[in-house]
Amino acid sequence: MVKYLAICYPMKGQITTRIARKMVLFIWSFSFLISLPWAVHFSLTPLAPDLPEVELCVEMWPHSSSELLYFILANLVLCYLLPLCLITACYVGIWIKVWRRHIPGETDGNARVSSVIQRSKLKVVKMMLIVVIIFVMSWLPLYIIFTRIKVGGDIEPNSLEENVLIIAAPIAQWLGSSNSCINPVLYAFLNKKFRKGFKAIVKSKKCCGTLRYDSASSVILTTRAVTLRSTNRLNESLLTSTV
Repeated sequence: MVKYLAICYPMKGQITTRIARKMVLFIWSFSFLISLPWAVHFSLTPLAPDLPEVELCVEMWPHSSSELLYFILANLVLCYLLPLCLITACYVGIWIKVWRRHIPGETDGNARVSSVIQRSKLKVVKMMLIVVIIFVMSWLPLYIIFTRIKVGGDIEPNSLEENVLIIAAPIAQWLGSSNSCINPVLYAFLNKKFRKGFKAIVKSKKCCGTLRYDSASSVILTTRAVTLRSTNRLNESLLTSTV
């Protein structure tokens, strides 16, 4: 959502430090409230009557209907389907905005410049598509397993399905949790500016404040900015003299 506002509405969607703190507070509060029923209704239960020292953490809801309602609304809808719809909608909006944006030099007849711009746009679309696919594939196995357990009825003991779920459930949980740390890795591989910004943070040894990039990059950026301003001034003077 923040990325969508920054790209599609750069002037209206600016986030101040105060707004950022409120957003972080809201995210943490929402996550805490969503997970709170688990903390209340999970309890330790002996694995078997003859093994009282071996205990498992199991959900113990007062009613099966409340357990099913919590899973569908809190877990499936609010934690997977709704974020998936929001991420997809935001990235589709970003893709439309980037693809329709006309960059200076794209329509000037310069095939080389136009090719570079088109490759940059395709790279942006590729990165957004990969982020959405990774999110879907990371959490989908876990929610398929949860849906089968919660909605699909009882599982026969010592059956093939039970043996498969015992092996697949921990793998699916690990895969879903890995999504929280995989986005920075994707951005690092697919975005050169992200890598430069990360290096600048590491070299500055602080996460807040002004970042200092490499001197060579700064000189190149400064030279390009000066050249661009000089070209714009030249074009304005030529237009004025022509009029």
